[in-house]
Amino acid sequence: MRKLFEMGSLISVEELTSLKILGGYELVIISQGFAKIRKEGYVIHIKGTDIHFDMLMEQSALLSFTELHELRIIKELKEGEVHET
Repeated sequence: MRKLFEMGSLISVEELTSLKILGGYELVIISQGFAKIRKEGYVIHIKGTDIHFDMLMEQSALLSFTELHELRIIKELKEGEVHET
């Protein structure tokens, strides 16, 4: 069966108070001040105040936070690889 609307892959920060994710992702960990998500070979680290999900679905998510302290998106390493800094 074909999907009526194909969902692309998207990560966007909106007004520095929310993070929208469209497409497949894996929630690794979430706490009130930290979240870690994997998406298509990347790891997304979020540090902030009062981090929580407004929407959590299989192919989309919306995280909100009162204050964003840090947002990092890092390409996942294959076994044995080292990031150059």
